[in-house]
Amino acid sequence: MLKMYKMHHPKADTDRLYVKRQDGGRGLAQIEAAYKAEIINSAEYLNTNCKEDQFVNIAKNHESTQPNMNSIIKTAAKITEELSQPNEKSDTKQDGIQHTEGRLGESLKEKWKNKVMHGQYIRNIDRQLISEEDTFLWLLKGDLKAQNESEIVAGQDRALQTEYYATNVLSTETDCKCRLCQQFDETIDHTISACLILAKEQYIKRNDRVCAQLHFNICKETGVQLDKKHWYENVPKSVETSQGDKVAILWNQQVQADRTVPNNKPDIIRDN
Repeated sequence: MLKMYKMHHPKADTDRLYVKRQDGGRGLAQIEAAYKAEIINSAEYLNTNCKEDQFVNIAKNHESTQPNMNSIIKTAAKITEELSQPNEKSDTKQDGIQHTEGRLGESLKEKWKNKVMHGQYIRNIDRQLISEEDTFLWLLKGDLKAQNESEIVAGQDRALQTEYYATNVLSTETDCKCRLCQQFDETIDHTISACLILAKEQYIKRNDRVCAQLHFNICKETGVQLDKKHWYENVPKSVETSQGDKVAILWNQQVQADRTVPNNKPDIIRDN
């Protein structure tokens, strides 16, 4: 269903669907994880209340005589062992269903992270000491359409159809070099940030759209009046001034200096 409505890319990682959004996943509830959590919760209830309630004690004794596949207590012991939780005895008190769900979530994230192709993105974040909380804030907010979110996640999973993907994953007889610059392998990273042809125009447009929102917010905070109500409608002018010319916001203006400065054209300058 998700693939049918383009909410999940066919080649993107499936385990990532069930990882929490703050951890980089899509935040869906997994039936298997919910089942395991409820099994452990039920076993905890039987172990905890068997001494106080005779009917619970009868149910626990009945469970103990059942085969492994039919016993809630024995199934819970197997699940907790898989999750590396302490389980010395079947009546050992667990930390509760929230802890169990947390362990199941960590297990899914670790499974996603250990995948050779799909796990490259999350491994790079760990290696470069990047803040996961800030990196995945866009997922936590959920402002994008599901289809757009799906494409971004697929790109992070290295699952989009690039020449490098076709050559090295699908094993097709194609040249893995970039179709535009013909110099480097056409990977996701190369396409979004390192292609010499795209750098001349497309990267600049992308940068200007990001800076346009910053420009809009700065103008609002400094009292500069703009014609448009929304940042995505705003086209920054070279100079925007507040009432009384107290503040000037410059857009893509070169800065004259008394010495040579290689990068002397910042995106935005605020002049008080």
